[in-house]
Amino acid sequence: MESAHKDFTLAPRASTRVSWLETLLLSGLGLGLGYWLSPQDPLLVHNTFPWLVLAPLLLGMRYGFVHGLVSAVLLVLALFAYRTGGYAVYQDIPESFVVGVLVSGMLVGEFRDIWERRLERLDMANDYRQLRLDAFTRTHYILRISHDRLEQRVAGNDRSLRSSLLGLRSQLRALPHGHDSLATLAEAIMNLLAQYGSFRVAGLYRVTPDEQIELQPLHTLGVCKPMQADDLLVRMCLKRGELVSVREDLLERGESREHSQYQVCIPLIDTEGRLLAVLAVEQMPFFSFNDRTLSLLAILAGHVADLLLSDPQALQLDDSDAQIFSQNLKRCLHDARQHDLDGYLLGFEVSQSAHRAELLNLIESSQRGLDLHLKSADQSNPCVLVLLPLTSAEGAQGYLQRLHTMLTERFGLDQTLESLGVRTHRYDIGVGREREALHHFLFNECGFNDQQVAV
Repeated sequence: MESAHKDFTLAPRASTRVSWLETLLLSGLGLGLGYWLSPQDPLLVHNTFPWLVLAPLLLGMRYGFVHGLVSAVLLVLALFAYRTGGYAVYQDIPESFVVGVLVSGMLVGEFRDIWERRLERLDMANDYRQLRLDAFTRTHYILRISHDRLEQRVAGNDRSLRSSLLGLRSQLRALPHGHDSLATLAEAIMNLLAQYGSFRVAGLYRVTPDEQIELQPLHTLGVCKPMQADDLLVRMCLKRGELVSVREDLLERGESREHSQYQVCIPLIDTEGRLLAVLAVEQMPFFSFNDRTLSLLAILAGHVADLLLSDPQALQLDDSDAQIFSQNLKRCLHDARQHDLDGYLLGFEVSQSAHRAELLNLIESSQRGLDLHLKSADQSNPCVLVLLPLTSAEGAQGYLQRLHTMLTERFGLDQTLESLGVRTHRYDIGVGREREALHHFLFNECGFNDQQVAV
């Protein structure tokens, strides 16, 4: 209340009673001073300047038109009273004095009222703007706190998508042969998907080979309601073999429960279309309920299914590394075609030279977390395939730059892959999404065959 933006008054405000009392006292004080200074001419009409006109001027300027007019009328009434009392100097009424006193009080008071109304409008507008500013300040402060907490959360979470999948793969490899990997890793799978979906209540349900869902969950997050076998969203997910969800407008109006007890059903389905499990989400934040998050969950679920299920075509390959490479290559191609996800494939053809073995070791040592390497069986002119999942063309260029840095540290600043007899083949999976184009790259450009890699 003491802020400067509140101080728009011309003078300190007084109550109605005080203002009228001040009007009478100031007018009476002027009349008394005039009588004391000049008993023969108490109103100072015939003086050099009629100083008593200051009383209506001051009152009109302080309180407005009415108070200035009342003070002027009191002076005029005093003039008539002195004339009736026998003052010879006022026997002839000075019209200019009467008109001047009345006009002075009214004119100054009117201007004072005009400016007061303008200031009141400005004050009201300023109050409204101050109210909006206070609301904006509170909103900005809350947004700043939320942003700081989000920064702390992101800074404290050093797990990327690649590292999360790599950790799940490590847990899968550590399981004994023949173990129920889905039941064992159910909690890890749920935590991985919840990290990117932010859902609060969900359950992971196994799907039998005849595409019947088991009503008993493998793992739950929060308190889940018992699953109904005839739930609409679950039946659609099993039938279509893809992520299904309620419409956003139904979710916003709170009408989604009339159709299904779930908001999203995410299938764990591999590239061959085999359905392993369904993640049924009951409660999910509205800000996470968007196409980007749902697509990411579908991609993650597909990668998890590929890790848990073996590719029958890749199992025909003799080399286990070729099996894993073929399975992940097929997943990258599927993600590129279905979800517009990036992926890159590099082929390094190493010619016969004195540094061949050292170059092959250098390429193998450049492997990152999710990268996969596959070496051809041709000993005369070997080729190394490097699969970069979830990597765009810019990311592949960064990988080549890092490989070039390692090359210069090993062989000198003036050496490059080309100068050492290494021919580089490039294939952008995110752009060339056709299986035939990938076959041409693998079999014709890089010299592999269908017994070494299966796509």
